[in-house]
This record gives sequence, C-alpha cells and structure tokens, in this order.
Amino acid sequence: MQANKQEEIVGLLFDRDETVLAQISVQYSGLYKKILKQILSNDEDICECENDVLLAVWNSIPPNRPNNFAAYVCKLARNISINRFKYNNRAKRSSGYTLVVEELCECIPDNSTEKEYNKVEREEINEIISNFVRELDAETRVLFVRRYFYLESVTSLAERFEIPENRISVKLFRARNKLQDVFRKEGIAL
Repeated sequence: MQANKQEEIVGLLFDRDETVLAQISVQYSGLYKKILKQILSNDEDICECENDVLLAVWNSIPPNRPNNFAAYVCKLARNISINRFKYNNRAKRSSGYTLVVEELCECIPDNSTEKEYNKVEREEINEIISNFVRELDAETRVLFVRRYFYLESVTSLAERFEIPENRISVKLFRARNKLQDVFRKEGIAL
C-alpha cells in the first residue's frame, strides 16, 4: 500500500499537480524534518530548508522517477541541510557535521585535495561504498548508515538502540578501518 501511495505522489508530480506538495508535507515532513534537525540547529534554517526540500522535489520530478520516494526525499533533505550547514559555517567549525566528516576523512577518498575524480571514478567509489555497506552485519550496517548518512550522534544511537556508546564507537571504528582496507585493495588513494 505504501508503494502505491508513493507511485501516486510521483504520478501527481509528473502531472505537475501542485496539491501534491501538501500531501508530501503531511506524509513525509516528520521524516525529512528529523534529518534537517540532525544537521541544523537554527529553527529559521530548518523551516527554510523544509521549503527547499519541497522545491527540490518539485524541480527534480520529473525527470527523475525514484523507486523509493521516502529515501529520495531523505537524500534531498540531507543534501540541502548539509549545504546550508556549510554555508552557515564556512569560517567556523561545529561539532555535529564536522565530527562525522573527520571520522570519515581517513577512509573515503577525498577529491578536494590532490586529485579530482572523474564521473566514472566517482561512480566506482560509490559502488564500492554501497557494496561495503551491504556486506556489513545488520547491526553495524544500521549504525553505519544512521551515523554517516543521517548524521545521528553516537549518543542518540546509543539511546535509540539501547547499546553502550563505547560499543557503537568501536563498531564504527572497525567498520571505517575495513572500508579503508577495501579502498586500499582496490588501489584507490585516500
């Protein structure tokens, strides 16, 4: 039934029916607001980014036809909030987003320094990461995705899953090290 609702929403977007924006807001705002709040702390920014998410959905569908509309909206919300965070914190460092980036910087190739990766190389890197995440055990996979995609804090994860923070930190540390090894084996410089 959920898939039918998502197909209906995508269909309305293809028909350019503006009433669909209210439906998206009602059905998915709880989901994308949570992501916005994980990254941004300013209520004005969160409110503005909510509108930006709806605008991004409207502008990107069509031509895109996502298979999983909820995941698509979450990805848009994440990217929009990260961009806003970067804009707000160009010259200063902040804890949440910056800490996650620092955790990942040693195990994921960075194309902002010495080497600019072309589209094929970026797709290869994305495929390596996707395969790596799929191969993780279920608990580590959930923790990894919630930490590095949804940017949840270790404290929040510990509360959510009733797991000690230390255990989560160790699991994430080991997962990052394994990912680093995967890139080394593939011959991709970090």
